[in-house]
Amino acid sequence: MGPVPLAVTAGIRSRRERTLVGPLSDSFPPLRDLGIIGNQRTAALVDPEGAIVWAPFPRFDSPFLFASLLDPARGGYFRVSPEDPNVESRLSYEPQTNVLRHTFRSPEGALAVLYDYFPVVDSDWVHLAEIHRHLAVLHGRMAFQVQFAPRFGYEARRPLLESSPHGVLARYALDTCTLSSRRTWRLMGPEGRAQARFSLGVDEEEWFVLAYGPEEVAPVEAFQAPERLHQTLEYWRRWIRQGHFPSRYREPLKRSALVLKLLFYRPTGAMVAAPTTSLPEQPGGPRNWDYRYSWVRDTALAVRALHSLGFSHEAEDFVYWLVSVLERDRDRLRVLYTVDGNSPPRERTLRGWSGYLKSRPLRVGNAAHEQVQHDLLGNVLEVAWTLERQGRIVSVGLWKELKHLVERACEVWREPDRGIWEVRGPPRHYVYSKVMCWVALDRGLRLGRRLGLTADYGRWRREKSLLYEDIFRHGRTSDGQSWAWYYGAPEPDASLLRLPALGFVAADDPLMEGTVAMVEKLLGHGPFLARYRLDDGLPPGEGYFLPCSFWRVEYYILRGELSRARELLDELQRWTSPLELLPEEISADGTYLGNYPQAFSHLAQILAMHRWDLALRAQRLP
Repeated sequence: MGPVPLAVTAGIRSRRERTLVGPLSDSFPPLRDLGIIGNQRTAALVDPEGAIVWAPFPRFDSPFLFASLLDPARGGYFRVSPEDPNVESRLSYEPQTNVLRHTFRSPEGALAVLYDYFPVVDSDWVHLAEIHRHLAVLHGRMAFQVQFAPRFGYEARRPLLESSPHGVLARYALDTCTLSSRRTWRLMGPEGRAQARFSLGVDEEEWFVLAYGPEEVAPVEAFQAPERLHQTLEYWRRWIRQGHFPSRYREPLKRSALVLKLLFYRPTGAMVAAPTTSLPEQPGGPRNWDYRYSWVRDTALAVRALHSLGFSHEAEDFVYWLVSVLERDRDRLRVLYTVDGNSPPRERTLRGWSGYLKSRPLRVGNAAHEQVQHDLLGNVLEVAWTLERQGRIVSVGLWKELKHLVERACEVWREPDRGIWEVRGPPRHYVYSKVMCWVALDRGLRLGRRLGLTADYGRWRREKSLLYEDIFRHGRTSDGQSWAWYYGAPEPDASLLRLPALGFVAADDPLMEGTVAMVEKLLGHGPFLARYRLDDGLPPGEGYFLPCSFWRVEYYILRGELSRARELLDELQRWTSPLELLPEEISADGTYLGNYPQAFSHLAQILAMHRWDLALRAQRLP
């Protein structure tokens, strides 16, 4: 296969200011400059200079094969880049895919393209634990170097390197990976690094194939890389063609959908909240969490977001996964699970890592799975109700499990929990959690009536009424002008912006208007909103939480203020990355914070843009 034709590029431009002849420097790449590739089992982050700086293998929650993003000196990396530091680089996606394209242009006019991708084939029985990199020169001649420095285990052990006629084998204990190519490699044993230098002219190309696990290095032709590239491009394009995208926000919606699809774990239908761990919510601070697990709440909302765009297969997979989890954990539904439905490992701190932007601790595992969070009950019933109305997917077996969740809501709504923000302080009576229990009861009643199946509907109606009265009696601030974050709190949090979207209260209700006014005053900065500002049991300081910004958009849509909603949406679009990827949080100066890219941010964007489009179309009706 010859060089892939160069498509129109739009992405990051950067002058590479550091030398490329040695290992990665001590600098940390800005998160907004990174692209993501993946195979719905794991994912990798790639910088504009051609370095893979993050990749756990073989699964999202596995130890890191490459993690220089968290520690440039200790973590591994895999770089393919021009030798000349004056070469300009640009990073973009092949249209409507998760295949990354680097464009390298030298001051003399030479032009080269590097494609990065995980092979994905349209078969549940074929799993390729590989990363393919295709380099081609389209004009002139350019010199390149490749550096391959994998690390094994959370201790980042340097491997024993062996060369072969076809590439490099890296081995530590039982862990192995190979790099296949046609190059001659120089092995740096003590450094655990292999390096190659070469140049390519017009219409010349090279393939590099990283394979995790094989015991020997294979000829690069054996991996059928050109065919895999074609299959992978077609896989993503065929999938995205199933969706329906309004014209104004078509491209960001497509990218958000592609990101969410990439973060789903294909064997089970679960979705990780983000592909990374310990990217800080505050540079240098301790708010560094492992998000490589499946939150029931996030997955349910992501399924709803994708379903709003016309994707139904993910909903079916999620329901199958959910039923298997509910059958086992019906009396204690966990907040989060591993992608195969098990409890995540005990949260622990990894020693010796510098952390991204020198932020420690670096955590593996997430203690939030031990928390009680009542809001997930409402989220599961809400997505089940939405999907049933649009596709009739609730079976008798699923209703049995959903009915049990409604009964749980009857039992637990009087109890405190840790809330949607997973605070590490004491449990409280969070208003949003109470409202989501009300949602569980309300949607359970609606589903039952629609399906005509038996349940204790009398009890559900009584508990729903009692809960509603309890929230109105105890859930307001002392001045009565706003909903409170929790019972007795002096001010609100941003989760309360969702109350109108959930049908609990009208958007133009005076108490809701007062809540929004206070949220914007206390938590707002331009188009951004913080989650809250009261004590949560950790040292203060974090960025603005992007999903909250999209919730505010939905609020204004429900008020009928479409111009205000569009203004906010357009302003938020100006802060997305050049690749249209979204972080968890953002600072006042635009620095991306938190794990990246963040599923919650992307699904919140989809839901806000979808609601805006529905409202716009409704206005045009006679």
